[in-house]
Amino acid sequence: MGRCGTFRLVPPLSRSGAGFANMMTSLEQGPQNGNVPEPNGPVLVMSSPRRKPGRAEIWRRRIFLVVFVLFCLEIGIILTVAPWTPFWTSNSLLLALPRVRAVLMDSFVRGLITGLGLIDIGLAVAEAVLYRDDP
Repeated sequence: MGRCGTFRLVPPLSRSGAGFANMMTSLEQGPQNGNVPEPNGPVLVMSSPRRKPGRAEIWRRRIFLVVFVLFCLEIGIILTVAPWTPFWTSNSLLLALPRVRAVLMDSFVRGLITGLGLIDIGLAVAEAVLYRDDP
């Protein structure tokens, strides 16, 4: 028996060892010598079957979907178009912050913000197309 760090290496038990009589292999059906082993594996827990949602729940989900899709579309369109408009270049809030204004005027940053807007529009379309009334 050697030592490896803080762990001690133990040789495997032989079938004739004293501790082997109380062990159970994975192929056996029950405990040996009447000893009940403690559960040491995963336990399967099954939930009760899901009930079908009522009409009010379905309409609540539909209304939430419409509001969410419209919100994502609006934010997506604003983020896609705004960096290329005069509103973006002549923003009076950024006149006092020339470094921030210089960063926001960079074409890479404008393209990045436009890309986020396109992703948001794609999210809205995907949510609308993939919606199902079934849970």
